[in-house]
Amino acid sequence: MFKYQTFIKVIVGVSIIPFLSWNDTAWSQSRLRITRSICVKPIGRIVNSQMGRRICQGEQIYVTDNTSLICYLNQKVVRLQAGVYKTDSLCNPQESNTSPRCTFITPEGCPNRKGPNEENENAPFIIQPYGNILVNNRPTILWETVPKATSYTVQVKSYNVNWVKRVNGNTLLYPPDKEGLHYGSASKIIIIANKDGSAISEYTRVVHLLPEREVTRINQALQAVNSLNLPPDEVFVDLDAIYMSEELLNETIETLKTQVAAKSENPALYRILGERYIQAWLPEHALRAYTKALGLAAVQGKTDEEAIAKERLKLLNSAIGR
Repeated sequence: MFKYQTFIKVIVGVSIIPFLSWNDTAWSQSRLRITRSICVKPIGRIVNSQMGRRICQGEQIYVTDNTSLICYLNQKVVRLQAGVYKTDSLCNPQESNTSPRCTFITPEGCPNRKGPNEENENAPFIIQPYGNILVNNRPTILWETVPKATSYTVQVKSYNVNWVKRVNGNTLLYPPDKEGLHYGSASKIIIIANKDGSAISEYTRVVHLLPEREVTRINQALQAVNSLNLPPDEVFVDLDAIYMSEELLNETIETLKTQVAAKSENPALYRILGERYIQAWLPEHALRAYTKALGLAAVQGKTDEEAIAKERLKLLNSAIGR
């Protein structure tokens, strides 16, 4: 948890408006509503202790002690020292676009111009864990079924870990009797599709488990946000930014799916989920998420979200040849 005594002021134009004392338990709901009404399109959130608020572009913030800033536009978590900051320079979306991610929409970001499931269409492509960076050292393993395959062999290999297990389905909970992945190390997850005892195809994914100090830092940021007791349909944006600051696709997709299961009607949730599925090379999953986002945005009259969802669907359909 963040243990600081901080006082922050927001400067809008030439007006200096004190909005938060972290020791002021009388920080009222009316004060909270005023600051939110100013910030219609937030680009991030300031967090410290059990208090926090969203910020917008064009703001200038004065911080008298350490605090944290979660940036939505470039998925960064910034620790701030005492001083005056412009939010535009702290949460600059261009910083996240220095090089394109490797997705089927942006293959130019891939080392060999091919995606992870384009070498062999009948390979048991690994769906989960999503992405390559993990914090859970015993991840669930899920893969696409292969036509005519009668069983699958799962192998996990690293410098410290080496085990094999044969299964009949396409899901394996990490075996409790097997050694977990080691923090700060890379491991290979290999899925081999078998037919009548003979291998017919295989797929390999290299995953990296963050060092324990990085996992601790991520958990502290998560705890700070969760301590704010934000509404579920608001907090997912903050959690996604924290996870994606370290490219933790698996954790953010699982978090977003929890809100989907809770019947969320927030189009931004489904739009962000679609974007994460794009990064995980799951076009059909992304298509369903974007379609849901578009429908909700249209019904709710959220024209900005509707326009974004339409554009994402257009790019996606073009990439998959529809």
